[in-house]
Amino acid sequence: MNVILISFQTRRNKVLLQLLDEKITQIEKAKTIDNITGLKLLRTYKVHYRIKVETGRQKYRIGSVIRGRTIWLIRFLPRKKIYDLFP
Repeated sequence: MNVILISFQTRRNKVLLQLLDEKITQIEKAKTIDNITGLKLLRTYKVHYRIKVETGRQKYRIGSVIRGRTIWLIRFLPRKKIYDLFP
């Protein structure tokens, strides 16, 4: 039973890492913030954003700060935890 669980977790993590890598590549290639899918300004903040990364049932968010042409990726956490720890 443990071997199946470990195999499933590893496969799920590989998919998540691949999606995260694709999102970071998209951010690097974006000419404006409008070219970043899943980007949303957080309410009551001027420079704090969240970026969606989803794999079917798993929902993650990247907490980021955008000032001018610079983007800092601060946190990468499950959707339910990100808003407790970011910003």
